[in-house]
Amino acid sequence: MQSRQLYVRLLKEFLPYKWAALMTLVGVGVASLTDVLLIRQLQNVVDAVQPGAAGAAPQSGALATIHGWLERILPSDPGAAAMWAIPALIMALALLRMVSTFIGDYGSAWLTQRVQANVREKMFARVLRLPNRYFDQSSTGTTLSRIAFDATQVTQAGLSVFTIAVRDTVAVVGFLGNLFDIDWKLALFCLVLLPLVALVVTIAARRMRRLSSSAQQAMGELTRVLDESIGGQRVVKIYGGQPYEEKRFEEVVKLNRQLAVKHASTAAMNSGLIMLMVGATLSAVIYYALLRAQAGALTPGAFVAFITCLMSLQGPIKNLTKLNEPLQRGLAAAESVFGLIDAPMEADTGTRSAENVKGRIELVDVGFRYNVDDPEAAPALRSVSLDIAAGETVALVGGSGSGKTTLAGLLPRFYDVGSGRILLDGVDLREYSLPELRSKIALVSQDVVLFNDTLAANIAYGDPAPDMARVEAASRAANAHDFIMRQPQGYQTEVGENATRLSGGQRQRLAIARALYKDAPILILDEATSALDTETERQVQAALEKLMEGRTTVVIAHRLSTIENADRIVVMAAGSITEQGSHQALLAKGGIYARLYQTQKQLDQ
Repeated sequence: MQSRQLYVRLLKEFLPYKWAALMTLVGVGVASLTDVLLIRQLQNVVDAVQPGAAGAAPQSGALATIHGWLERILPSDPGAAAMWAIPALIMALALLRMVSTFIGDYGSAWLTQRVQANVREKMFARVLRLPNRYFDQSSTGTTLSRIAFDATQVTQAGLSVFTIAVRDTVAVVGFLGNLFDIDWKLALFCLVLLPLVALVVTIAARRMRRLSSSAQQAMGELTRVLDESIGGQRVVKIYGGQPYEEKRFEEVVKLNRQLAVKHASTAAMNSGLIMLMVGATLSAVIYYALLRAQAGALTPGAFVAFITCLMSLQGPIKNLTKLNEPLQRGLAAAESVFGLIDAPMEADTGTRSAENVKGRIELVDVGFRYNVDDPEAAPALRSVSLDIAAGETVALVGGSGSGKTTLAGLLPRFYDVGSGRILLDGVDLREYSLPELRSKIALVSQDVVLFNDTLAANIAYGDPAPDMARVEAASRAANAHDFIMRQPQGYQTEVGENATRLSGGQRQRLAIARALYKDAPILILDEATSALDTETERQVQAALEKLMEGRTTVVIAHRLSTIENADRIVVMAAGSITEQGSHQALLAKGGIYARLYQTQKQLDQ
């Protein structure tokens, strides 16, 4: 996306607050204009204390209209003006500047934070609706950086830059107007190098845009390394990975430092060249102004006002030349931000309601591969056909990479099938809307995710109006009630970030209670009892068996002792179904399942 398109799109984020933006820009512009008018009063002040000098260079030209109203307060001869007039006018301008500065600064801060919040909310809403393939290809750290860091940088290309542009443009125009109004010949010196300044700014802009884009990526990499190292700090400690992690972090910090220095040097060179041009012009103008003053073409007041305006021009010009730096940084961030906002969401073309779903699941020649861009990549599933009756409990077993977890992930449409179909009550899953389909499925995975909220809120997660009676009933069924009541505030106890204060078994039982609370007709158990001790596992298994009555249940298990009572056991290998049947039938068959079962039995002994 081109810079102009990015900037236009960014400005559209401010459209809902256009009146607040307008008032902010007016406040900024008025504050800048009062600075110009205050400095121009130097001519009146100096000439007022130089009797007979005031009339030598009457005001005329571009600012005649602006200064016309002043003539009604101050006579054409400042020396004859009332003593209170000039101080009163300066005081009035100072008061106006105070009010307008407050309006500009407050409005700018409010609008910037409001739009930044809106952008972050859009990004977060999109992240929650992105397909699983996005997270397979993007690190969590990079996504966090885009929401936390890039969204902040975007505002620099929005109102902040625009506000600075308005403020300093008004100042430059006002001071130039003063210069031309005082002495147009001297003022022409200020315009000689403008084309050269524009050329320097353009060349620097291209380099800063490239450096800003690289800096965004480097910051995402830094966040990713931090996320991995801090999140896996126990693994780092136990395996002595501190030196390795320190080296990794040192490399990304070095890259960020180098890019920051390159960016700063480019900005400094850009600003330095321009200020050198301004300085050379200023020296020539001062020399010429002295000559004209000695010749009587300028009054002392006009000379002082002209030089002061010329000196005051340096600040706004410097700010405008540096404006490209945050602009390019912001545009690079905007490219990242809008790239995330525009990322395609999960395909959801279904419209059918799942209100009366019974739970019959049919897989018809289902094929799937994770790397869809590589037709040579080995498929995760190969022409899998399976019919699961409503209310039936089917266990999927097999070695790592056999496809059992992939198959279970296709049921709630975390991924869509590559070939074939999956039917629910005879209807293709893609015909159901995603919220409707997923409302009928409960999931307990081996990787338990708990949120930094109360125990009750975690169990009733997704329910806008939790029923505490149901929460307690689900907890009792999952054998979690007793340890919950031992917590400081019972069900209202905050669990902390990912419930790290709870044991693995406690976290697993909370996840099971969450599935029990949802009471969905389809249940997916992915190693649901993997973190429980033998005694607790028996208790939870009994609760799960009661829960599974009348519900379609797909169980993924490595511990075969937990699935002996399943209605059917499906053995998978290399993405295909190799055998299926009851526990006893498969043992009698003496195939893969029998060998796996005997091996685990020997290990357990």
